[in-house]
Amino acid sequence: MGQLRMTADDELIEFLGRQITDNKREKIAAVLNERTRHFTVLLEDIYQPHNASACLRSCDCLGLQDVHIVERRNDYRPNNNVSMGSSKWLTLHHYHRPESAIETLKVKGYRLIATSPNEDGYDLLNLPIDKPVALLFGSEHKGLSDSAMAAAEGYLRIPMFGFTESFNISVTLALAISRLVERLRESALDWKLKDEEKKELTLRFYRSIVARHELLEQKFWESRNR
Repeated sequence: MGQLRMTADDELIEFLGRQITDNKREKIAAVLNERTRHFTVLLEDIYQPHNASACLRSCDCLGLQDVHIVERRNDYRPNNNVSMGSSKWLTLHHYHRPESAIETLKVKGYRLIATSPNEDGYDLLNLPIDKPVALLFGSEHKGLSDSAMAAAEGYLRIPMFGFTESFNISVTLALAISRLVERLRESALDWKLKDEEKKELTLRFYRSIVARHELLEQKFWESRNR
């Protein structure tokens, strides 16, 4: 059987890939092979830079690709010293209203699960993961908005055994995603990115690494179209 014909995007990816090291190309391919959109998170009005940054870092480390950010009252301002550049590898979706984010997630087929220490609901072992799940996290002091809580199809609680009423939001996110990703990877669910998604992200990641990629791409297209 002959080789499949390369598309223009395939050729561009190959061209930009020659501008970076083998190690970086292999690392990007390996990371994308472990990425998932089966889980995502919605962060509503997070205002402390440390929390904003730590949430992004945990999402990247645990293999989530998408983060949905609502900035109705507070701008989302991660500190790069904490996030360690993780935002470069994530797909961040910004909204001014929680209703817009919620509608987007519903259209994409996500089950909306609110994280709350004050509501009875699922724990990390019995939360259904048979369909994509979006975990909703609220601001540090006020928690989730009424509209976000009303849209939730269920609640997630993380057991606590001390005097303090709740974990820090970034800790809650890391604990929840870590256990759920572990369950996902042990399941038979088809949780990995599709080939087209990997291709799209590979191109984006190459562009983030290659200096002055715009000029190189211009030369690439000029050469290709001769």
